[in-house]
Amino acid sequence: MDAQKQDFAADKKIKKEKIGGKIYLMASPSGEHINVQDNLNTIFNVYFKQNKRRCRAMNDAPLYVDEDNFYEPDVKVLCRETRSDDIPVIAVEVLSKSTRDRDTGIKLKEYAKLKIKEYWIIDLKYHAIDIYLLGESQTYEKRDTYTYYPPGERDEEENEAATEFSPVSFPELIVKLEDVFDIFE
Repeated sequence: MDAQKQDFAADKKIKKEKIGGKIYLMASPSGEHINVQDNLNTIFNVYFKQNKRRCRAMNDAPLYVDEDNFYEPDVKVLCRETRSDDIPVIAVEVLSKSTRDRDTGIKLKEYAKLKIKEYWIIDLKYHAIDIYLLGESQTYEKRDTYTYYPPGERDEEENEAATEFSPVSFPELIVKLEDVFDIFE
């Protein structure tokens, strides 16, 4: 591979965002992180295809706002049925050490300004998904937290925990936590 192609390939592997004019470089995601992204994409895209919906879930697809701001959500769901622009109806961030503060802080505010209807924050350490919905005041309100407890590792209270949920944007879709957190090792 010539030097120019190597530089381009190396640059493509660096995940970055620009928030308020400042560039943030992010560490390469873990295998578990990538698995959860892929699982969500599959869940959404199979549902969209089976139901002939004009929607698409994508991994690490840039979300350009202006010259000072672009984001790279771990998963974004675009739906041409409801929006003609490139603003997703759902944005998902999978927390990591290098992004946790931004994902739970500035991006929570910025995604609300963009009027993204749902914002999901996934915490791999706790196998939890926090679901935020855009409220009338154009800020996010936490709707719920869903936590996956693997079979055999549950106590009585955890056996009563929800094992699936439906996104507000797609109420017919059933998202099973075991499918989201199905980690290929």
